[in-house]
Amino acid sequence: MSDQFDFEVRVGLIIMCMASAASALAVGGLLLYIAYSAGTIKRNASRRWSTDTHIHYYFLNMMISHLILSIGELLNIQWIVDARLYPGTVCTVQGFLIQVGDVGVALSTMAIAMHVLQVLVLQRKSPPKFALLVLAIIWLVTLFLVVVPPIVVQHNIYGTSDHWCFVDGSTTMQVGLVFIWLWVTGVVDVISYLFLALVITRLVLVDGRRFRWRRKQDSRIIPYGVGTSAESARAIQILSYPLLYIVQVLPHSVARFLQFSGHDVPFAVTAFTSTLFASCGLFNTILYAFTRPGLMPGRPSYVPQSVHVATARVAHNRFAQGYMVEDDSFVTETGPVQAP
Repeated sequence: MSDQFDFEVRVGLIIMCMASAASALAVGGLLLYIAYSAGTIKRNASRRWSTDTHIHYYFLNMMISHLILSIGELLNIQWIVDARLYPGTVCTVQGFLIQVGDVGVALSTMAIAMHVLQVLVLQRKSPPKFALLVLAIIWLVTLFLVVVPPIVVQHNIYGTSDHWCFVDGSTTMQVGLVFIWLWVTGVVDVISYLFLALVITRLVLVDGRRFRWRRKQDSRIIPYGVGTSAESARAIQILSYPLLYIVQVLPHSVARFLQFSGHDVPFAVTAFTSTLFASCGLFNTILYAFTRPGLMPGRPSYVPQSVHVATARVAHNRFAQGYMVEDDSFVTETGPVQAP
């Protein structure tokens, strides 16, 4: 049983709960809209949700994980009311939900980044059922992380952790069961973003299955700035979710690194980074609304034209055959895309 929370801690937890509540309401509302859209709006309508692409599946899984995480963080209300933290059923449930939500969001975000890298940079596509395999792997990994550790250590792995409940135990256990997945996802997101930026700006050329730096003798390559703005905007929109994840998880990770290293991290810093991280669901919902014009009433749906990126010899469509950008956001399998 922990000591009584002072006023500063309770205010910080209240702010975190407000961010979690906003995320839960936003994500829950979006998921209800998606269910309504998929079930009642006519097929091929601009506002109808469909699961025609891999990223639709990954995005849906990411938002469900956000909702689980937000619900777990909302249980901080119990500690605000009691002004202290203590083990028990609520503590165990909170630790479980936060772990499942953290890992689910991380792996889903990684899946989005890797799919964008596969389609836009490597120009390889996979059958639609491959997305279901990826989702199965994500939930199997999550189930393994939740079920196996308690069996190995022979006790409940969730308990009090500073100001809320989380994975209880050593730093190694917390890193292995939660934080390593956040950090690996951040690294994969950065690599994907850098690769796509290098290809879009023509600094790196895709020559068949090889990558190489652009040389002066590549005179037939479209120069930087010609025909790239539309593609750059679309690619950035697709990668906005992994990029947003990096921005929100980085401060949280730095604070945890300092804490794991034995530094005294002020609660104000912990509260700020945790509130930022708790807002992920809200920001992703806002991002979705702005990158999907068909979702918003009164906003015209926009179908972009085919765009070009140069390889070693000729200019060709960067989106592999059978792929194009839908609604400025997702990569959709449609059939051959004709270059103008």
